[in-house]
Amino acid sequence: MIRLPRLAHRSLIRRALTTLLLALSVCQPLSAAELLVYAGAGLRPVIDKLAKLYEQQSGNRVLLEYGGSGQILTRYLASQRGDLFIPGSALYVDKLKAQDKVLESTDLVTHTPVLGISRSSQASIEQFSDLARPGVRVGLGDPKAMALGRTAEQILDASGIGDEIRANTRVRAGTVKQLALYLLRGEVDAAIIGRTDAVLNADKVRMLEIPAQWYTPEIVPVALLSTATAPEQARAFATLLASEVGLAAFTDAGFLPLSATAQ
Repeated sequence: MIRLPRLAHRSLIRRALTTLLLALSVCQPLSAAELLVYAGAGLRPVIDKLAKLYEQQSGNRVLLEYGGSGQILTRYLASQRGDLFIPGSALYVDKLKAQDKVLESTDLVTHTPVLGISRSSQASIEQFSDLARPGVRVGLGDPKAMALGRTAEQILDASGIGDEIRANTRVRAGTVKQLALYLLRGEVDAAIIGRTDAVLNADKVRMLEIPAQWYTPEIVPVALLSTATAPEQARAFATLLASEVGLAAFTDAGFLPLSATAQ
């Protein structure tokens, strides 16, 4: 048996330990960041898609909490936890800014309303004024719960027949998705919904444009919250949303670019 000198023996042991530690560091990567993101329900098809892309690129995890813009604002203020806030209207980010809850924000796209008409409806609806006819079943958003509900009230007031349409209203939904579901099920004949829901459900919903002078388009922002536990990772996700790839995902789903509604 060959005996190694004591120093050489110790050197081999040190090298072996170094190799083992390097192997362990490769097998046990640093833990990924976990982001808590609040987003408007009407943004879900796009945010889901971009969150998966971000997770694949970064290795971080995105926890998504959806709801009407007013609902997610209430949840965030109650919990005081979260990294990003993406409502259907900049109004809700302004409310957070007033409480010093926002580190920075970026406007993304516009969230515009259209009149969605169920293709299974027996009612003959060819123009907005047809919503005021007796027997027509109308769906609207709850103005206290979601941005599109506030916009719908603007539209009704500007139309000159708001009271008649309100009298025909059968449901007031808390989120854009709930409202679209009533329409897809045929529980209402028509509803003021987001353009994206009409685009994504064109086989079941007919879309009529609403006069642009009747409402102010809602701007969809992304806000980095002061409570962010991983601000740099959250900022990276916000940057993806505002990138060419991110904005293309929004416009493909029916949202309009900011330039389309700029005065």
